[in-house]
Amino acid sequence: MIKQLSRFAGIGALATLLHVTVALIVAEGFGADPQLSNLTGFLTAVGFSYFGHGHFTFSTELKHRVHGTRFLSVSVLGLCVSSGLTYAITDIAGLPFLAAMGVVAVAVPLSTFVLCKLWVFHDPQRDGP
Repeated sequence: MIKQLSRFAGIGALATLLHVTVALIVAEGFGADPQLSNLTGFLTAVGFSYFGHGHFTFSTELKHRVHGTRFLSVSVLGLCVSSGLTYAITDIAGLPFLAAMGVVAVAVPLSTFVLCKLWVFHDPQRDGP
């Protein structure tokens, strides 16, 4: 479990860095609004995360119809959480976009690990019931 958490953290950190970097480039470099910037960063990180967590973190032989669909569901949920947090922090609280990205960088990966471990890449034969 510790090895899996470490691998998840490594892939997650890279995906989060990718997400935040792309979001900030789109926001600052292209002048896009926070929601579009966050969406662009998030989508960029999703593909990296799927393959990284499937192969490296959970050592799964990916069945795209099963794992891909589940991961996409978790990703959409993560996008909703990410977008909601971004809206609440920037539009309601009036805090900077960077503050929103800091909260997103913690909340989304934590919830994603739990869902990936228990559902997306769960293998009852390998992991138990």
